[in-house]
Formats: sequence, structure tokens, C-alpha cells
Amino acid sequence: MKIALLALASLCALYAADTLLVYLAHQPYGEAQIRRYYAMPLKGGKTEFGAAGTQNQTCVQALFPHAGFAPCWYAGRHREKWITQ
Repeated sequence: MKIALLALASLCALYAADTLLVYLAHQPYGEAQIRRYYAMPLKGGKTEFGAAGTQNQTCVQALFPHAGFAPCWYAGRHREKWITQ
């Protein structure tokens, strides 16, 4: 039980420090270029795929997500976005 509480307290302290660094940083936000693709369902159970171009996605230079933005380390690894509808 003590180990679980210590792990939870450490995680809370890490998130608080990450939040403080984001709000004290001069430029906490960055951009990641995302490639978008369409996946359009057709009759007969087939699917048509098409490219939708690129889009810049705002990300935050932090370990955890903040202000509704994904961290840049995560956005940089997930550069494809599939649009299904």
C-alpha cells in the first residue's frame, strides 16, 4: 500500500512540475505536421482510400498533455490521421 501511495504522489508531483514548466516557458507550444487520409466506405463492403493533404497540429513541449494539446513527442510519432466520415 505504501508503494502505491508513493508512486501516486510521485506521479502527481511530476505532473505538477511539468505544468509549472509549461506555464513558465517562453514558447511552450510547437507544431507537428500531420498527413491526413480519407477512408470512405462504399457499397458492397469496400473502402476507398484517399489523401487529404497535410495539416499543422499544435502541440505542447511537455511530458504530459496540457490545455487540450498533445505533447510534441507524441504528435511527432503519430503523424497520420485517418478521417472515416
